[in-house]
Amino acid sequence: MRQSAISFEADGLTFEGVVTQPDDGSGPWPGVVICHPHPLHGGNMDNNVVLALALGLVEEGFVTLRFNFRGVGGSEGEHSEGEKEFREVLAALELIKAWPDTNAKTGLAGYSFGTSVILGHSELYGETDAIALVSPPIRAIEGTPLKESKVPALIVTGDRDRLVDSTQLDAELAGFKKAPEFKLFEGADHFWYGQESRLVPEVVRFFSEELK
Repeated sequence: MRQSAISFEADGLTFEGVVTQPDDGSGPWPGVVICHPHPLHGGNMDNNVVLALALGLVEEGFVTLRFNFRGVGGSEGEHSEGEKEFREVLAALELIKAWPDTNAKTGLAGYSFGTSVILGHSELYGETDAIALVSPPIRAIEGTPLKESKVPALIVTGDRDRLVDSTQLDAELAGFKKAPEFKLFEGADHFWYGQESRLVPEVVRFFSEELK
């Protein structure tokens, strides 16, 4: 695989990211943008889940873009509790679509805080063909405009996740116009340490079915 450090502009700020892609020349491939967990709790584009998803998808014939939200690492700006972060997600989607080795299909993935940004902003849904949400906080699901969208979605969480009560989640999923696919992993908590090898194939399968 090949990794390229990139930068892009959004909201008058410059953001850093990494594009990772297969190097076997068999493209073009679908692109997937991956959004990292909470910056105020150490979340960044090299988080264990983000990195595992990025590399696992590339191994199965995707181009991935992971990036740092505003105020994280070398990305400019200040954290805004998810209010403005969707602007860099839009710019990241634009970048991956314009990448020389991607085709017309684009996915969007988020983990924890990254899912809150996705769930909070309907502006993103018209720019992607499929959405994967890893460990989304229940409060982000409760009022999400995604309930009115027809974009295919996957929600993955662990049964030991204290931030996502799966019993509450069942009731919320009933309110979606297009019911998301839901996968509950036994023995996994919010952080997925040591569980990445179980998580990644599920997300890869979903994006393969929706984008290939």
